[in-house]
Amino acid sequence: MNKIISAETKICCVMGEPVAHSLSPIVHNCGYEVLGLDFVYIAFSVNNIRLAMDAVRTLGIRGASITIPHKINAVKYIDEMDNAAKDTGSINTVVNNSGQLSGFNTDYAAALKALEEKTALAGKRVILVGAGGTARSIAQGLKEKGARLTILNRTPGRAEELAKKVTAEGSGGLDELSAVASSDILINATPVGMWPDTNKSIVPGNLLHPYLTVFDVNYHPLETRLIADAREAGCTVVYGYKMFLYQAAMQFELFTDHPAPLPEMEATLTRALGGDEHDKINNGR
Repeated sequence: MNKIISAETKICCVMGEPVAHSLSPIVHNCGYEVLGLDFVYIAFSVNNIRLAMDAVRTLGIRGASITIPHKINAVKYIDEMDNAAKDTGSINTVVNNSGQLSGFNTDYAAALKALEEKTALAGKRVILVGAGGTARSIAQGLKEKGARLTILNRTPGRAEELAKKVTAEGSGGLDELSAVASSDILINATPVGMWPDTNKSIVPGNLLHPYLTVFDVNYHPLETRLIADAREAGCTVVYGYKMFLYQAAMQFELFTDHPAPLPEMEATLTRALGGDEHDKINNGR
């Protein structure tokens, strides 16, 4: 069915760079169609987040999903934040109420939900790779759940800064990835492995072991190189699409004030990522 766009149609969007790979429009528009809502969701390639936030106000855009690389800098250009955004210092969601911009962090709860479907977190030794906006959200959640957290990043100084913020047990550069071999959980919160560079992994496969839970926040492709290596090593895997789905559902509800039709949104997402891969997820460890 072709949707009719009118002057009454509410506009939502994703803002970031790159966004060509984003499946947010497919997932959100599916939800609007299922519920019969007069909303439309589109993608904007954005380099200047300050000007983009001005446009949200000026054009009356109802909601915006904020993605790489703007999750931290966008905080400067909104009027208020929820507690998760304050705790992490980053946002991935903006809601526009008559020019008043409210920032939210749905990555925070979505990451924890995806992880806790597969493993407990309290007392677990966790290696978190990355120190950007998504990593901040996950780090805060892990510490609140009582995980023993070490943060590694290409730039060790950024890892150290985040480690101090969340009182992690340690931090360092990627030369310390050997610690994965003695850890319980590994999380990749960097874009490495994301489309189009799908043959890359930030963690050497020989560090993976069967007692490890591996979570890659990248969802496109559905099975990243890291997740494929983890499956081969016998690890428990947490697919990035789960976090993506849960945070999108939370955004959907903030934008529309309606419960998200999660089953339909998940079916649409997994089809877009490759329906033939879905059995791998359901049958994998």
